[in-house]
Amino acid sequence: MEKLQSLTKVLLLEDDPTISLLYSGLLQKQGMEVTSFAEIKSALEYIESNPFLSESVILTDLQLPDGNGLEFVREIRKINKSIPIIVITSTEDPKSIIEVMKEHVQEYIIKPVIPAELLSRIKYQLSNKDKEYQYSEYEKQKIISLEKLLDWYSYKNHSLKKGEFNTQDMHKNLFYGLRTSLAQGAGFGILTQIIDIIKVMPKAENGNFILDSEVLNLLEENAIYAKKVLDRFTEIEEVIFDRIPAVQTNPVQVLKELNSVKSEMSPIFLLKNQSFVMGEIDTKNFESKPILWNQKYFHNVFYELLLNAMRFSASSSKIYSLFQSNKDGLVISIVNSLSEDFQMRDGIPNEYLELVFEPFFRLHKNIYEKHGSLDFGIGLSFVRQTLQKFGGTISAFNIFDHTNSNKEPKIEFRIFLPYSSSEK
Repeated sequence: MEKLQSLTKVLLLEDDPTISLLYSGLLQKQGMEVTSFAEIKSALEYIESNPFLSESVILTDLQLPDGNGLEFVREIRKINKSIPIIVITSTEDPKSIIEVMKEHVQEYIIKPVIPAELLSRIKYQLSNKDKEYQYSEYEKQKIISLEKLLDWYSYKNHSLKKGEFNTQDMHKNLFYGLRTSLAQGAGFGILTQIIDIIKVMPKAENGNFILDSEVLNLLEENAIYAKKVLDRFTEIEEVIFDRIPAVQTNPVQVLKELNSVKSEMSPIFLLKNQSFVMGEIDTKNFESKPILWNQKYFHNVFYELLLNAMRFSASSSKIYSLFQSNKDGLVISIVNSLSEDFQMRDGIPNEYLELVFEPFFRLHKNIYEKHGSLDFGIGLSFVRQTLQKFGGTISAFNIFDHTNSNKEPKIEFRIFLPYSSSEK
């Protein structure tokens, strides 16, 4: 079996000395550096003395002499949200496994452990990450996403200049990003693990599995999530292949649709005690010229933009909508502050202002479960593709609020919808 990189470091928490030696020997033969502990307390003391947590992966048992491995996992997640955690357990209790899965562990293995399987699981978790786990969650995601997209832009621009643009390579790039995204987080990624849980559940006399209600609920939740993902990809396909009927409306109807979305999303604004400030729609100040649109798709565009603003802005903050009409078209701006979690005092770095509209690009890797976000990095890409289909544009800008003693960075997403003389 091919050895892992010698820089791979493992933190092992296992109280059985024989099993600990077995795991350590197995991993060391693969060129890995193993730091072993038998108790949660000593492992946490080591981690606290090494705040940057240079380990590449963590292996932990669940049954430990001084506590439950689940609590150890929770403590690790307070320190590092992204380091791969592989749980090794002798329990086949679905409820216990579900509790562990809720803490975003990457893998669980039921004893007895097959050496080849353990190595395979570790190699899978490290295959696309290498040393990035030693960075903070934000830094890691920023580096991975930016490098992939800049490589893609470099290839794309070079090929266009030479007239050698290869559609097949484009599809390879996109589907690589798609595969990576679908394998992470909720939905498709967890559905595969739920199937593993079901396989170890008790069976009835006729051989059918007896599903625990909690497992069934988890399965249903992730199936619903997966369906939402597929629905969004269907919408994007409809846009790309120009299957959306376009009709004429006027600026007032477009703004009323935005106001309708605002009302629909009121419960989501309450999650972080946020508010949406939108001016009164004065029909006298707007041109009566027609704008091409599709009400359903514009509804989804506004929904995605407001959801994006809520996720990334601070609690108790205000999100603003500004709009104006000129001789060429309607301009709509969505403006929100940036949460302190992002530590971006000068706003989004300029090199990201265009990248945020690219598929699979994310400034942050958190899963926003309560917001109902798909978190695949396709929302803003869908927004841009849809607006462009109707002749519109969208751009992102850093702006700064100087009304307080300290300037506050805000993000503006500015939509331009041109007036149209005829239907498409």
